[in-house]
Amino acid sequence: MFQVVRSSPVPLGDQLVEEVTRLIESKRLPEGARLPSVRSLARRAGVSVYTVSSAYERLSARGLIQARPGWGYVVSRPARSPVAPRVELGPSQSADSALGFARRLIEQDNIVVPAGAGFLPADWLADAIPSSVLSRFGRSGAAGESAPVQGDPELRALLAERLRSASVPVLADQLIVTFGATHAFDLIARTLLSRGDAVLVDDPGYFVLPTQLKAHGARLISVPRQRDGSDLAALEEAAKLHRPRMFFTQTLLHNPTGMSASPANCHGVLTLAERYDFLVTEDHVYSDLASAPLVSLAQIDELRRVLYVGSFTKVLGPGLRIGFLAVPAALVPRLIEAKILSVLSGSGLGEFVLREVLASGKYRRHVERLRDRLAKARAATAMALGGAGLQVEATPGQGIFLWARLPACVDPDRLALEAQAAGILLANGALFSPSGQSRDCLRFNDANGADPRLARFLSAQTGNAA
Repeated sequence: MFQVVRSSPVPLGDQLVEEVTRLIESKRLPEGARLPSVRSLARRAGVSVYTVSSAYERLSARGLIQARPGWGYVVSRPARSPVAPRVELGPSQSADSALGFARRLIEQDNIVVPAGAGFLPADWLADAIPSSVLSRFGRSGAAGESAPVQGDPELRALLAERLRSASVPVLADQLIVTFGATHAFDLIARTLLSRGDAVLVDDPGYFVLPTQLKAHGARLISVPRQRDGSDLAALEEAAKLHRPRMFFTQTLLHNPTGMSASPANCHGVLTLAERYDFLVTEDHVYSDLASAPLVSLAQIDELRRVLYVGSFTKVLGPGLRIGFLAVPAALVPRLIEAKILSVLSGSGLGEFVLREVLASGKYRRHVERLRDRLAKARAATAMALGGAGLQVEATPGQGIFLWARLPACVDPDRLALEAQAAGILLANGALFSPSGQSRDCLRFNDANGADPRLARFLSAQTGNAA
């Protein structure tokens, strides 16, 4: 009893925890049984006092043992587990809904091939944040402090400098740090939209946004997305008819198509925004992955009627939910107030980490590696999908996503069900298209799209199997 194997790769403390847990669960150590003292067990097992003390603390945290003053550690009374009620998902979280798909993307349950995933694979991001950064945070004493409501001043200064280098003139005081882009969109909707306002969105576009805006009472108007950006004729017609309050769009490395708007298209959007007096929220979640500088609305407009939304979650990893807003100075106080009412302040840890990787140059090097890797993966994905019978753009864009069209003989809904049964996550075009015009398309993650299992599945569905 209480033996450890020094030659085992399992740490000694873990071995002790597992051994005591096994003895308790097998009833060999019954309720109320007294465990050896820390020093006694350390001598018997031939380990340090610290190892035993740490193991006992972990067992206590699990509720298996408890400390009694003057008596030591004893086995706890087994906790009664309540019968878990069956939780039925509502229609808004069904597998084919935006929220249901978002949940599957995040939780990745029973997914073997995440072909339509929204994040890069974990092994692509393993070196994005060095462990030394987290060690410095622990030593800094910042863990005991709240992040400033607007965001860490040094971080905002770094972000402002990065935007200025991209030809977006902005001051640090015009920036607000957020918990990623979705939080930024929520702050904008809370602050600048009223129930019943007409709001324009890309079609296809970011799949969560329409549901998010509807929750705030907005009336959604779709604007078709073309290869070179927004359909300007459709945009003007919608602006004339609906007099929108705002247009949410993604100019660069568009999700889901991967395409970027042309400079002429950007000028056209801003001309219409001024003519019909609506604001523009420009989503820059993927802009850092562009291989060369591209023209954006924020550059041309200089943040007069454009709100810039940035995020680092896609590039550094989904565990670090951090982004920012860059807005006209007059809007900052209202957005800060909305942030206080929704989350009080930001994450001191997240802001410290982002500040460190930006200031050290590690972020720039990490992004350069991702660009090279994505370019190769994108070419392989395009080839694999074409070979499986899907129609891929002849000159695909950049970034994480590739947009492909199914043959007319394939039913997208049936395909999604069969893919789910096979453990393959597909992102159906209908999720991204409020009008339903992209129902026969699929979004693919470049990092996962060349998986042979996906190619075999799609080939069998399209009748393109060898």
